[in-house]
Amino acid sequence: MRLKKPRFPLAGTLTLGLLTAVGVTLLVTGDGSGHLAANRAQLKKACGGLLPYDELSDRVPDDARGSLDQYGTLLQPGQESRSLLNCSLEWGDRGGVHVEAATLVNHLPYALKTDDLLSPGYEAPGVTGRASDDDGNIWIVAECPNGLAGRARSASQMYVSVGVSKASVHTEFRVAVQVANAVARREHCGSALKSPTRVIRVDEPGRSVAKCGWMSAKDSAPAPGTWTAVGDLQQSPLLSVCSADRRRDSGGNYSDPQATELDPVALDATSWSGELGRSAYRDYVGDGEYPGLGPGPDAVTNVGAQLALWARSECVGGTTYHRVSVSPNIDSSLDLDYGGFKMTEAARAELSGSAKKLMTTYLNAPAGWPKTQHCHDTKLLGEVEQWS
Repeated sequence: MRLKKPRFPLAGTLTLGLLTAVGVTLLVTGDGSGHLAANRAQLKKACGGLLPYDELSDRVPDDARGSLDQYGTLLQPGQESRSLLNCSLEWGDRGGVHVEAATLVNHLPYALKTDDLLSPGYEAPGVTGRASDDDGNIWIVAECPNGLAGRARSASQMYVSVGVSKASVHTEFRVAVQVANAVARREHCGSALKSPTRVIRVDEPGRSVAKCGWMSAKDSAPAPGTWTAVGDLQQSPLLSVCSADRRRDSGGNYSDPQATELDPVALDATSWSGELGRSAYRDYVGDGEYPGLGPGPDAVTNVGAQLALWARSECVGGTTYHRVSVSPNIDSSLDLDYGGFKMTEAARAELSGSAKKLMTTYLNAPAGWPKTQHCHDTKLLGEVEQWS
């Protein structure tokens, strides 16, 4: 072993990784470069001490020095920031971890629209949040019933997003939950999430989800036909999404009974509570899909058209936005270049009736999400025409 210059006083207690021989301090490097102890010590202190050491310590390498970049109002001294914590700890090409925690006052930087929540990805039952295939990171939302101080105002929810290089999604969900709980303890906001016991790959939404059974039940289906209903698997008190498609026969035609023009052939129903709800509503507003906005009476209707209806309730998770939509059967041979299909006033009224029936059925379904979350004082907010 090659001798190096002493890094510590020759006399005194030696720390991990050091040996003393004939009055000379030696650094034991082993197979690596001797960074393991320093990196693990750094891990304990990094990110305001909010990272789960037991979960991450085995990922710390010995042959690369840790590089830390962090800011946020939870750090000492406090730093003016929109984030409670934004922290990256990297070990070169050996990987790293990035964590962001923020009060849900402004906008959740992840899409919350119905289609986004039903896109391929991962969900952990019992945890509000998901990992999409688009960016590789996971996000979760935790309640803060005692309030969590933000830069602008107090909030009742916070979000945590996590990326851990070369780690399973299960690991990332556990890290996110532990960070959320650590923030909650430090801020005394009253949140306590259980670590997920499983993470489910969602190539398509879950079938036979009890909360969505009302969409396909013969005695309560909100439209004629035979339906296949699916839904998210989060088991969340803050978020729910259900969707149903009318079944087709082997020839691709809608059956039981055969759908006529403008019959409903696709339905969905989504709810978002608290700050999460306001963030989701802003997603739709940003895309020009909010109540009262539509293409007007002379608009041409294309295949894939939708009529959405919004409502707002008070539920267990706070003020909650509900959105349902109905997609009508439109002949796929229609071409906008040749005039397409023009929605008549009578057809528009019939479609509106279908949307209102869907909302009423959703809000009153015994095993549906609004009933289990004790939603009440519901107010209809209006319709959105999405014809193209």
